[in-house]
Amino acid sequence: MTKYEMILSVYHTHSISVTAEKYNYTQSAISQAIKSFEKELGFPLFKRTKNGMLPISNTEEIIRELRTICDAENRIADIASNLTSLKNGYIHIGTIKSIAYNWLPSMVKNFSKKYPNIHFKISMGSSSQLHDKLDQNEVDCIFVSNYLLPDNLEFYPMDTDELMLLTARNHPLADKLKVNLTDIKDENYIYSEDGFDFEAGGIFEQNNIHPTVLYQLDDDVAVQKMVSDGMGISVLPKLLLSTPPFDICIRPFTEHYKRTLGVAYLKDSELDPATEAFLEYVKEWKSNKGEQRR
Repeated sequence: MTKYEMILSVYHTHSISVTAEKYNYTQSAISQAIKSFEKELGFPLFKRTKNGMLPISNTEEIIRELRTICDAENRIADIASNLTSLKNGYIHIGTIKSIAYNWLPSMVKNFSKKYPNIHFKISMGSSSQLHDKLDQNEVDCIFVSNYLLPDNLEFYPMDTDELMLLTARNHPLADKLKVNLTDIKDENYIYSEDGFDFEAGGIFEQNNIHPTVLYQLDDDVAVQKMVSDGMGISVLPKLLLSTPPFDICIRPFTEHYKRTLGVAYLKDSELDPATEAFLEYVKEWKSNKGEQRR
């Protein structure tokens, strides 16, 4: 109980003794709280009468402000209690599209069954964009691969994802069950999102392959449409291609290039209770996902 609440109680009850008994304080403690506040004001707030402790004239505005302060403090306490007890919360997630389409819906749905009052905001972007968002505290955690992960991020691996070649159905490489990386060195290439800054670009650089880039897009679905129309080839992750919207040929590389996907968050950061609970659930989700595969 704050001294402001004590003062308001005395204002309503006109009695130090009644207030002390009601809140299990000594009368001396109530009196000291009143004197302390009167010292801050520079004048007395109450006068003793035969009818009890009565406010002096022209103090009604001070009493109204004390009510406002107490109401605000109570609201803050309620909010803090809700956050620490997971009654309410807000989690801002950043994610690459392949995880947003395939993993996050079931994660968020099942987590929300357990914590229905925790709300989510999900932002999609390229890996480099998500790294920046997390570094600037615009998101609480990100779902990305561990490729070129900054040193200030903690990464929890969840699964692997293979990079696949996309061609039109009538492309000569569509006749092969597997494609060697050198087979695409002279092909026209379409890239999106991260371009050559991440996995695909790293693979090409390691093998000294420099495709001719005709089109650059920031949407993976548009890339698939252009590939289906025979405008070039592309490389996209298998997880993103589980239900392709267009008639394209999807082939693995002979070398089977894979990436590790997971969730990342800032090292040594103080995570709020909602985010901590969600990250714990992510580990549980991964475990259940592994069990389903067996």
